[in-house]
Amino acid sequence: MYDAEFRLSLLERLSLIGVYIRLPFRLLVNVVLSPFLARTRGKRMNRVVAETVAGFLIANCSPRQLQYFLGPSIEKYVQWAKKNAIQPVIENVLGSNAKVVWLTDKRTDRVLFFVHGGGYMTPFVDNMVGYCPGLRKALLKETGGEQDFGIAALVYTIYPATFPTQLTEFTLALTQMITSGVSPENIILIGDSAGANLIIQLITHTVRPVPDIPPSPFVAIDDIDVPRRRLGGIILVSPWISLGTPAPSYAQNTKYDFLTAGPLTRWGSYYMNGVEPRHVPWVEPLSSSLYKGIEMLVSRVLITAGSRECLRDDAMNLFGMIKELQIPQEKLNITLDIEEGGIHEDAILDIESPQKPGGGLSQATMRQVHWIREAFEAAS
Repeated sequence: MYDAEFRLSLLERLSLIGVYIRLPFRLLVNVVLSPFLARTRGKRMNRVVAETVAGFLIANCSPRQLQYFLGPSIEKYVQWAKKNAIQPVIENVLGSNAKVVWLTDKRTDRVLFFVHGGGYMTPFVDNMVGYCPGLRKALLKETGGEQDFGIAALVYTIYPATFPTQLTEFTLALTQMITSGVSPENIILIGDSAGANLIIQLITHTVRPVPDIPPSPFVAIDDIDVPRRRLGGIILVSPWISLGTPAPSYAQNTKYDFLTAGPLTRWGSYYMNGVEPRHVPWVEPLSSSLYKGIEMLVSRVLITAGSRECLRDDAMNLFGMIKELQIPQEKLNITLDIEEGGIHEDAILDIESPQKPGGGLSQATMRQVHWIREAFEAAS
């Protein structure tokens, strides 16, 4: 089962109805007061609405209620594909309940492989489905259609499943993609929030394998201390590594971010409660030694966050831990991009609700577009 399929109890339904009733009032208040609120001051109305709705639902719904309200990931994907006149392509990940869906025509030369966020609590929702296609659209526009790539996305099992379920599914999906003919150097992994955490789990699983789950497709072969070819790149958007130990930026930025400290702390606790103590270092890798050998997996990494998001410190700490390893730049080119005034997953919100007149994207979002272009060009 790759999405929750259940019926809410009567109490859960009544509580959810209460959320529905209160939401319009919260939205009205935030719209009226938006010029004066720290969280929304200076933002266009489309962004005020998007942040208010997301923040209110996240803060007031349980994971089960959110899953019920948002619906199954595959349904969301099929609806998005129909709206965008794209033929849905859904692939089973052998040996698991996960799926890989294509947001473009399927191809093997250049693939941006997206791992969605949502705290491991929520499905593949609309703005996440549209995120990578939005990056691609910007690149096509900038290059006159000369630079293109395919987009695949992992639909993995969400909570109440915890580690190592998601890592197992991701490992199998990536292995299946490579064995189907996509060269590792032609794959860029991109993940937001919990999706970035899942990519980090893959990194640590590669350099320090988790017992009793399928091996990373990048581990050494036949006892030869040389891994397979490296990935084309990794992008970690608002990465979440503080699932059990909230960082100082939780409290510092909760007044600015739609994803506030309360839900982050609760979701982290829900997930970590199902994680065996021996597995914690893979889920919450808070030591630089856990990343030793990352350059054998990938040569280019981009870490992004907003200066006003609760997970800002997670991104900065992750960058700091990897830099502590003092890996030469020719082996690992790692970049930290902190968007001034940005919040959680600002690029995803920017594509969903552009702030520039005419729908133009922010400089920070365009830096992601340019990084993708450079990474694919370097792999050619």
